[in-house]
Amino acid sequence: MENNRFIKLIKKRILVIISLLTVLILLFTASILLMSHNNKNEYILIDIFGRQRMITQMITKDINRKYNILQSIQRGPLVESKETLNKKIDLLNDSLKKATDEFGMTFDSLHSGVLETKNITINLDKSIKNMEPAVQETESQWVEFKKSVEIMMNSNQVDQSTTKALIFINSSNEQLLTYCDKLTQGLISSQKKGQNINIFIAFGLCLLSLVLLIFSILNLERYIVNPINELYKEINNFGLLKKDFNKIPVKNGMAPVLEDVNIGVNKLNKLIELIQNINQDISFDGILKYIYFSFSDFIPYSHIGIAMIKESEGMLEASYGISDAELSDLPKKLYGLKAYIAETSLGRVITEGAPRVINDLETYTANSHNEYNKILLEAGIRSSIALPLKISNKPVGVIFFSAMEKEIYEHQHITFLETLSDSIAISLKNNIFIYELLYSTILALAKMAEARDEDTGEHLERMKQYSVMITQCLLEDKIYEDEITIDFIKDIERFSPMHDIGKVGIRDGVLLKPGKLTNEEFDIMKMHTIYGAEVLKTAEKNIKKQNKSLFKMGIEITMGHHEKWDGSGYPYHKSGQDIPLSARIVAVADVFDALASKRPYKEPFSFEESFQIIMDGKGKHFDPDIVDTFVRHRDDIYRLYLSFNSSYGLNKESKEDKAFLAI
Repeated sequence: MENNRFIKLIKKRILVIISLLTVLILLFTASILLMSHNNKNEYILIDIFGRQRMITQMITKDINRKYNILQSIQRGPLVESKETLNKKIDLLNDSLKKATDEFGMTFDSLHSGVLETKNITINLDKSIKNMEPAVQETESQWVEFKKSVEIMMNSNQVDQSTTKALIFINSSNEQLLTYCDKLTQGLISSQKKGQNINIFIAFGLCLLSLVLLIFSILNLERYIVNPINELYKEINNFGLLKKDFNKIPVKNGMAPVLEDVNIGVNKLNKLIELIQNINQDISFDGILKYIYFSFSDFIPYSHIGIAMIKESEGMLEASYGISDAELSDLPKKLYGLKAYIAETSLGRVITEGAPRVINDLETYTANSHNEYNKILLEAGIRSSIALPLKISNKPVGVIFFSAMEKEIYEHQHITFLETLSDSIAISLKNNIFIYELLYSTILALAKMAEARDEDTGEHLERMKQYSVMITQCLLEDKIYEDEITIDFIKDIERFSPMHDIGKVGIRDGVLLKPGKLTNEEFDIMKMHTIYGAEVLKTAEKNIKKQNKSLFKMGIEITMGHHEKWDGSGYPYHKSGQDIPLSARIVAVADVFDALASKRPYKEPFSFEESFQIIMDGKGKHFDPDIVDTFVRHRDDIYRLYLSFNSSYGLNKESKEDKAFLAI
């Protein structure tokens, strides 16, 4: 009877502590989520109204361009045909229509009290009431601004009304930008006030729960810990409990139990360290390495791989990997491989979240021709567990734990690996949110730079794919293999499109000049390499405050993609391997695509002509080793070239192309 009462007391006290701890965790989590939501809303508001600012600048720029074209048509004689200029006017009118509609839609949503963007909704009902004067000021300015824009859009000649509209647009642009800034800051401030109250309440409840928890723990010590301690003093033959449980004598019968406890405690410690690392904002690659080397004592694996879902293509793409030393090349061999989800057995893993266990990979894939499995088998992998990776309950990928022994995985392994996969998903979410936000912002600037040059933007995508292919071919040929890692390939893919981001700093008179540049103008044009590097250096400086580095390769590429192997390039006349490898790779991709592309000042060169110019530049313009690899993988380059036929403006293969295909 006494024992029953004692056990009931223990259960009651423990239940109270667990309840308080649960409440404390929930309240703390709620506080963190509120702060995160607060910050997220701030980022979104800055993004939305930053876009509004950009739209007004784009409108002003396009209005000025249209006015200049209309003047050129009226003055004559024309450098370009009237038909060509009219086409440009039509394009500008379309751009102006889209821009004004977008600005107006965003502004109209303010009146509804709900601001929506990218499937995210911000309730501004209270905030917008406080900002009514600023909204009215902005709306008043926008109405007049839009009227002038419409006058310019509907006009096909320069007259008094268009001139007056142009003057108004140019003079009121800055004022409209100021109103947008004022509106942004006011909304952010108003949002923060309301949300901060909720955060203070949550933290106050956290503090109260913590006090009650401490009181309950002290009570627990009084009624449980002290009595048990006295009990242990009386049982001398069992010895004293020590920090190292495994040193307790075997004869007491507790060793097997304490060994399991010891393993469990070690697992728990590792998981706590993992959570601390995630909270410290360690990079995703760092978290993956920590997991790989910290949990191998508890789970059998020789390789961890992650494949991300490409929703638009219905595919999985091998994106991350880490292996034992004897399998060090495996992540590189797997990286970038794609497979249609419908053609694999992973559909259930993704849609239902059900783990897939394969304890005999050789038998399981006997009739499969999947390249991914083939590489795993060649490396000696024989067992695998696949689990879903989810962010906000949405599947984003699959994680694989693979071992070199058959029949190695059991049910308890699955349970523990599910915990690890959840931690990996949390880390992945943090990195994707931070890096993609920064990267997409800079990439948008790069695309804007291309748009200024009247390029369709397809050049960025094409030269990115050429850059990635050249890098992968170098890796396959074991050229620069010490430098080319999975991260290197990822960075080439991310930052090669940013090579000409510095063009945003070149004035229109030089950048948009249809004819040949003078020496002075060419010197100005060369500065785009330095401008681009400075843009990314500024971004890198800010992110380094968070002990991160993101734009290092981007800086190398923007600064060095016009340097030449023989030292005759710019801006610093670097030569040979003093030029970063990333810039040397992008130089080949950029020039090849420029040669194969149709530009306002030239027709496209054929594949053969473009390829020959690259070969002629070996040792002069280009790195000889990269050119040699380019030549060795000519078939791969050609297949990629053919995939761009529509963007190159080719409706059918040339005779040279057909002859090449017949070789």
